[in-house]
Amino acid sequence: MFLNENEIVEKISEFSTTLGDISESIFGGVSTKNGLMHRLTVPEGSDSESLYLCEGLCKPVILESELIYPYVSGIFSEKFAFNSSTYRFMLPYELSEKGNRKEYRIIPPEELKVRFPMTYGRIMEFKNQFSHNDSPLEPADYSVRGRKLLEYLNTPKIIATEGYHLQAAYDTSGNHIFEDGCGIVLKDPEKYLYVTAVLNSQISRIFPSVCESEMIYSSSVTPAVMKRFPIVFPEDRLTENLITNISGYLMFLNQQKYAAGYGAANWIDELSGFYEQISDLLVVDAYFGEGIDPNLLNALEENIHPYAGDMEAESDESLLSVLYYIKQRILESSNFKKYGFDAESAGMLSFL
Repeated sequence: MFLNENEIVEKISEFSTTLGDISESIFGGVSTKNGLMHRLTVPEGSDSESLYLCEGLCKPVILESELIYPYVSGIFSEKFAFNSSTYRFMLPYELSEKGNRKEYRIIPPEELKVRFPMTYGRIMEFKNQFSHNDSPLEPADYSVRGRKLLEYLNTPKIIATEGYHLQAAYDTSGNHIFEDGCGIVLKDPEKYLYVTAVLNSQISRIFPSVCESEMIYSSSVTPAVMKRFPIVFPEDRLTENLITNISGYLMFLNQQKYAAGYGAANWIDELSGFYEQISDLLVVDAYFGEGIDPNLLNALEENIHPYAGDMEAESDESLLSVLYYIKQRILESSNFKKYGFDAESAGMLSFL
């Protein structure tokens, strides 16, 4: 099948099921008038759970770790999984149970002073020195807006951000705070890895063009726009399982690349690229249904399997060796090279 870009956009626009249909909630991040007070970084080489660097005060501060959460910056978008970032977000809120609902309430100043004196002192210092305001502390001085994110804090979710282009990572703990982008809580928890793969695939590269065709010119990662992202599930369970399993591989590989830092072995990068290419092939085929070479499909079915048991029970080196072995098996038993294409949308167009 050979389609030009307009034909691809038209075909994708015809799919009736959207991300909004399969999601319990799609919501934006937090917003605050004092971002420099809330955002923190961990000093390089520090192993302390209470020492941070304050952007606004430009100095180290010691805070109670119970009120500190990992922070996701849209500038440093990540794919498939979040890594151990040095960015943090101070959130002086705590869980409040109301019947079957959970809410996060702001901790009032008098209570904050008693229970979390270091955080209280730091907020006061920021207010006095940075904002040049010596009035008594009020909740409005350190409150945030983002009711839905607080409601789904500590709930597993996909977080979609937009750096160079739309990217998505699965936050398994659900405790990441973000400002730009949106959180996605699915109705069916078993679909998280599949949807994460789709949002990182070539389909997401063409999504902005789909939005333009529908006269939508907002950012792709606003909740109202993301709700319209077309979602297609493969007709056969085999393909969906393959995509889900490979998405799990890519979560692990993404974390390994980060752990290795700038000295990451080239073969880890190549291994990740290999599995991303397979994932793209399968996702694009699910959307356009042209069929994949039977030899390749058989090789994938024989070799791509979910991790047996607990991933944490295996050493990282052992898992990397297994994934490298699987790659070699696939290359040896299929005609994979005929599907080679670049990583950007032009590659998808040439494949189609």
